Amino acid sequence: MNKSIFILFFLIAQLSFGQECMNVKFKIRGYFYAGSSQIDSTALGGFYVDKNVPKKLNAEIGKYSNSKDMELLVKPEMAAEYMEGIAGFKVFLINKTDSIMELPAQDSRLYLIRQVFYKNEWRDVEYLPSSWCGNSYHNVYIDPNDYWEFTAPCLKGKIEAKFRFQLYVNENLTIYSNEFEGSFNKRQLRKEQGHKPMGFMDPYNN
Repeated sequence: MNKSIFILFFLIAQLSFGQECMNVKFKIRGYFYAGSSQIDSTALGGFYVDKNVPKKLNAEIGKYSNSKDMELLVKPEMAAEYMEGIAGFKVFLINKTDSIMELPAQDSRLYLIRQVFYKNEWRDVEYLPSSWCGNSYHNVYIDPNDYWEFTAPCLKGKIEAKFRFQLYVNENLTIYSNEFEGSFNKRQLRKEQGHKPMGFMDPYNN
């Protein structure tokens, strides 16, 4: 997408809904939560179960992907509210294979993060927290011809760059999205957002 068109979409969204892009100076914690099409019978149990279950492909979503594989698609022109006051855009994970796909998760959080192309290499500007509780770790499943729909926050900063999302599936498969334009702050390459546990039942320190 032409960069000027991309910026125009977000200006319209912000004027319409009073939203702004996130201007932060740290790596954002992973936020892609996915429900499952089936139960993980091998998991210990006790993990957070998200309600964002896969949906059946319809004609509108199906036309986004011409691939017969599993595809991660960023649609920056599809403005959406990430959270109150924060502008976002749609991200789709589409399974057009003929198999049920199994993805690792922590409390329903996919191993999916944003990367920026900076100084001739791809670098993370988001991170995945690590749980000390084994019950947090499980798998989620998506059936053939299903898709997940997510909303990612729009970022803004001092450095203009191109971005993509990276999804770890297993040791043999990592999926990358299409690239898109945006901006970020340099400190997003180093410092993590961090997290303070909300009691003993919260197994995350970062």
